[in-house]
Amino acid sequence: MLALRFKDDDVLEVGIDEAGRGCFWGPLVAGACSWPPRSAWTAEHEAVALEIRDSKKISPKKRLRIADAIRRLAPLAAVGSVSAAEIDEHGITWANQEAFRRALGGLGLQGDLKPRLLLDGQIPLPGHPDFHCIVEGDGTYLNIAAASILAKVEHDRWVQATCDAEPGLAERYGLRTCMGYGTAVHRAGLKEHGPHRQHRTLFVRNWIPSGLHSMPSNGKENKPRIEEPCLIKL
Repeated sequence: MLALRFKDDDVLEVGIDEAGRGCFWGPLVAGACSWPPRSAWTAEHEAVALEIRDSKKISPKKRLRIADAIRRLAPLAAVGSVSAAEIDEHGITWANQEAFRRALGGLGLQGDLKPRLLLDGQIPLPGHPDFHCIVEGDGTYLNIAAASILAKVEHDRWVQATCDAEPGLAERYGLRTCMGYGTAVHRAGLKEHGPHRQHRTLFVRNWIPSGLHSMPSNGKENKPRIEEPCLIKL
């Protein structure tokens, strides 16, 4: 089982992790989670805690089941997202930090409560009084691993739902398989069809033929991006 606490005290600890940082397409999604103290566990808490680990090391089907259990059993769990348009406008570091903030905001913490934040990776969260950047934290602390599962599941659900709503989109870029990452199939689709409105222009411009830089995948004139909802409270 992963470590339950960063420090042995009574301060509320919240793990935060993101999914989709390196994607060519779609939003960056962050999860935030605080697993209950062991004194409050049921037998189900114990069983689920044993399964929680880095989301990348769990099969998609199992990830879905564990994510549903986390939502049901964790007293605090939320996700927040930053759209492709926001990433293009502000850059990926800002987007990462803002997704963290939105996920944290989705927890609905009351008053002046400031939890200890356990952030996976090396990106800090300025303005918060107590945060710790932990490289490979999703393989060390249960709260971070749980957050990574929430973020990954929400990100992939968004990809699938967007593909379901737009026939032909998935096939152009191989999105159901790559989940927005820059695979060879995805890059070939960019070269053939040009960018879709959900592509991150800053990420994909090197893969788009010059004549298609301002063209979406349907070949029509670009229109202003429609912002997607950026905060989902579980």
